[in-house]
Formats: sequence, structure tokens, C-alpha cells
Amino acid sequence: MEKGISMVEKPMINGDLIRHANGMHMSTVSGGVYETSKKEIEPDAVTQNPSNTGRPWARWGSDNNYPQRLIDAVMADPAASLLEKRRAMHWGSGLMFHRRIVEKKKLIIEPVLDEELPAEIDDFFYLNDFQNFTQGIIADFEWWHDYTVEYITANNGKILEVKWHRRKDVRSELRDKKNGKVQAFYLSGDWPNPNMENYARVNAFDKYNAKSASGIYRHQLVSVDKDYNPQPAWHGITRWLHIAGKIPRWILANIDNSINIKYHVEIPLKYFLDRHPLERYKDVNEQLLAIQKDEIETYKKMDELLTGETNVSKTFYTKIAVDESGKPLPSWKINVLANDVKDSAWLTAYGTAAMAITSGLGLSPSIGGQILPNGLGSGSGSDLREQFNFYMQVMTAQPRQTTLEPFEIIKRRNGWPKDLHLGYRDIVLQSVDQSKGGFEKQSEPAPTSGDGDSKKTQP
Repeated sequence: MEKGISMVEKPMINGDLIRHANGMHMSTVSGGVYETSKKEIEPDAVTQNPSNTGRPWARWGSDNNYPQRLIDAVMADPAASLLEKRRAMHWGSGLMFHRRIVEKKKLIIEPVLDEELPAEIDDFFYLNDFQNFTQGIIADFEWWHDYTVEYITANNGKILEVKWHRRKDVRSELRDKKNGKVQAFYLSGDWPNPNMENYARVNAFDKYNAKSASGIYRHQLVSVDKDYNPQPAWHGITRWLHIAGKIPRWILANIDNSINIKYHVEIPLKYFLDRHPLERYKDVNEQLLAIQKDEIETYKKMDELLTGETNVSKTFYTKIAVDESGKPLPSWKINVLANDVKDSAWLTAYGTAAMAITSGLGLSPSIGGQILPNGLGSGSGSDLREQFNFYMQVMTAQPRQTTLEPFEIIKRRNGWPKDLHLGYRDIVLQSVDQSKGGFEKQSEPAPTSGDGDSKKTQP
């Protein structure tokens, strides 16, 4: 059991989940801890004596290892691929510089090519590998609804470098009791309980102070109740992950522990005795050897007769002898054995869990690509197109605004042109009567349209 669990209430066992405290359960099968309450996720935000561990950082989870436990639980389930889709849709077709103008009361986007950028901006993006930097903060945002960036500044306050730190490797310092602010962050690759030489303290960055020194800034989607670590709504799928994770284990155990026999062929012993009468052989031993050899050959022929795609629905003929009273004598019988595993209920349960997980991640079955054994699943191509376009146009607005904040801070600090903006280029799915290719990239003409102006596009 991970360090820190022993500090909570006496465990209460309920099936495969052990209840350690209100809102927190540990799976005895997977070893995962499922936390749902603010007290357990942010214990130092609700207790009167924060961090009774004696450490200066706010624990992330009762054992300070919540992010890694969640990652392990999600990555063990196909739900991980859904998060990859969210990251991909957040990224769209990548970053795009642009300017904005208004024509006839409509906002028009004018793309700016990289070759047209001032040398200072082009060099900054190249030296900071800004494309991969942005993909890193997108990954963290989709997992945690926040991300951390270290801004390295010159003496004049201009930003020289930006570094993305994996959010799971960062802990907030306990809030200042006087002003409630977080004054610093702690970095370590050895959470939950690093030694002193395995963590570093970095001051918080003040984005509003034009002369502030280097430091870490936490960008986040505003949380409704968390003080240190915002929690996305999709984290509520953890109990469904526990259910979904049991089904494959049950099926694998069933496969490993089952004896699968299709036919039981009954061959009377008299059949072999009649074929090998004793008088043909020198003694009984020679007769038994002949019978044994005949049995093996007969079984092989039966396998050839009953198995394989060429023997489907094949007819098998036998002769039946009767005694003096007309009763049938022992004869060959082929009995088909029922192999009813009765796993349909489990598969339905898995389908329900998969749908709950997909919904919890904010995706429709169409986008999730669900094909489930209970009949629930993705819809038509039109449904996929409409759901995808809805997600791109509505659900990505706030996340993208948050992940573009570093550029806005850098632009203001470094005095870059105010009319130069950074955004994400989208792909909009279309029906084939609108576009032969079935899609159109933002700020580009539709492949089948007659509009040759690739600069002006209404967002």
C-alpha cells in the first residue's frame, strides 16, 4: 500500500473496494485508489493544520500521489485513446499566426505565414521548440485542466525562454497565510516523498509585474472548488474504470480455466473387439496392441471428419445392429456439447461502462468510435460530422484560450505587434456535396468551391 494511506480512518471492506475514508476507496484487485472528495484530493486545503507531513508543499491526494495513480488507472483502459482524441482535436491542424479585421461588421481572419514573421518572433519559436512546447501544455490541460510554465526573463523583464514542466511533477507551495497566494512551486521526479536532494523550489512568476524575475506560472481553467489542483469533471469516471477493468480479467480467467470440448464421440468397445478377434493374434497382448493402434487411427479420422471449414453441416452415417428382441445394440454416438459461458451479461456491463466513460470524457459515441456488444454505438457519418463540428466549435473554445495564454504573456512582455495573434487551425468536416474530400481546413478555400481567396474566412 502506498505511503500516506495509513493516516486515514480504519478501512471498511466492501467487495473489491476497501473504504479508507469518506470519498476514497482502494481496489483490492488493481491497487488503484479512487478519490472523489475535496478532503481527500486536497487535504491541505481543508484542514486547520495544513500538511502535517512537515513538508512545505500541498499534497496532491492523501498520499501525494494522486496524478500518478490516475494515470496508471486510465492507461490500463481503452479510455486512454479517448484522451488522445481530445488532445488531437485541441491541437486541430496546428498553430496559426493571424491578424483580425472587421468587414461589414463581420470578423475576418487573415493568416500570417511563418516567413512573414519578424525575425525575433521566428527565432523565439524555433529556439523554444514552441510547437512541441504547446503540445506538452495541451496534454497536461486535457488531463488536469491546468499546466505549469517556467518563464525565464532578462534583467529588463523580457522573456527569453519558456519551459514546460509536466504537471504531475509539480506541487504547489502551501498558501501564504497572510494573502492566500502561492509563492512558489516544487519540482521533483520522485514524488510522492522525495528526499531533500531530489526536489527544487522555484518562485512563482508574476505575470502582471513587467519587471518580475523568472519563475513558474500555473495556467488553469477556473476551478469551482479546488484551491491547488483543479479537477476536470471527467475524473469522475474512475469508478467506471474499476468496473470496466474487471470484465477483461473475468474473460481472461474464463479462457485460462475453461475446458473447451465441442463433441463427445462414443465408440462401443465391442466395435474394436469385433474388428480384432483374439483368434487372429498369437496372444492377448498382441490383440490389445492392435486395438490400441486402431483406436488412435480412428480418433484421427473422426477429427478430420468433424473439424475444419470443409466439414460444416456434414452428414455422418452409422449402422445400428439389434439383438434377438429387436433392441438396438451399442453403437456409435456423436454428442454435441453445449459450451455456454454466459458472458453476455458481463459484456453488456462492459458496454455500459464504456459508454459511461466516453460520456464522462465529454465525447459522443460517434467521436469515440464506440462499437459495443450491447448494440449501443456510433451513429452514421452525418452524426459523426455534426458531433465533431459541434465539439470543435463549442467545446474547444475555453481550453484553447487557456493554452494560448503563454503566447499572450510573451507578446506583451516582449513588445511584439499587438495585432499579431496565435490560434489553432481547425478542420471542419463537410458532406461530400460540399467538398469532394469531405473536409475543409480553416482559412483555406473549400476544395470544390469557386472561391480562390484563401485569406478571408469568417471564423
